[in-house]
Amino acid sequence: NVSKFGPRLAGVGGFVNISQNAKKVVFLGSFTTGGLEVELTGDGIKILKEGAHKRFLNQIDQISFSGEFAMENQRKVLIITERAVFRLGSDGLILEEIAPGIDLRRDILDLMEFSPIMPQPPRLMDRRIFSEQAMGFSLQSDL
Repeated sequence: NVSKFGPRLAGVGGFVNISQNAKKVVFLGSFTTGGLEVELTGDGIKILKEGAHKRFLNQIDQISFSGEFAMENQRKVLIITERAVFRLGSDGLILEEIAPGIDLRRDILDLMEFSPIMPQPPRLMDRRIFSEQAMGFSLQSDL
């Protein structure tokens, strides 16, 4: 939801047109909100204080992006947070990766109102993401 924040209605602007027509959509944000505090350990991530509000809910007030429409039109959709990476599949959200230092049950599954699809255990994110050292990216990407 990008247009309603509690009682405030901001409106979607061009979000719907852009997101529903893009070949790939990547949503970036924190796993929880409202006071989340994390620490990068150089080896992974540590949750110092969990956010007060869940983001992966069964019911929301308003829908501004249709995952069903995206799947029908063969769009790729990723949701990336500080602790997990999800891919939208035809049957729902697939948990692909978790950050080193994160406990799958406590820090992810217990904070979701639904169960993600896990056809296999999620991979660990590249530890270099959590380091201050340069990662050595190239200009080519398979995203």
